Amino acid sequence: MLIHLAVVGSRAQERPHDGNGNTRVIWVKTDAGRAEMQNRALIKERARRNLLLLIDGIKSEEMLLANLVGITANDFQELRKLDLIAPASGAVTVGNPARATAFETTRPTVPLPLETKNLDYSEFTAALTKLISSHLGLRGFTLTLAVDKASTIEELRDVAQRVLEQIRERKGEGAAAEARKTLYGG
Repeated sequence: MLIHLAVVGSRAQERPHDGNGNTRVIWVKTDAGRAEMQNRALIKERARRNLLLLIDGIKSEEMLLANLVGITANDFQELRKLDLIAPASGAVTVGNPARATAFETTRPTVPLPLETKNLDYSEFTAALTKLISSHLGLRGFTLTLAVDKASTIEELRDVAQRVLEQIRERKGEGAAAEARKTLYGG
């Protein structure tokens, strides 16, 4: 693996990439990051809040940098300093090279159906956010914002209906049926 040095302030930081300039770090929100999305106490800048919102454990830093206006690699480091994000387990980071197991290389990107039909708020939020990310990508940004804004399970179910409709329009009835099973079981 080649190492790219990014200068942040007066300190150089090593950043993994694949030789083509592609940053392969995948970030996830920590519990503090999920709480920040609800509380809106630490991050006031809109671009950085949008970045935190879109970090989902699936999109790479490179993908987010390419698709969000006003975001730099420094924004990821600032969110990490606040313990709002962390590298996903198995992500390529300096000193922690990825070691893909057989399961990880065949792992589906769509969330698996949950066993119960009665999901609590946090489970439903996580499942819905993963569906938006895996099926709609950045096109689902406004739906991701609606998930973030929802404060009750009923509001989440309303958003879920919109998500299922978007999946049906973009990917077809089969994908929508699988997404419905992921959220509601059966």
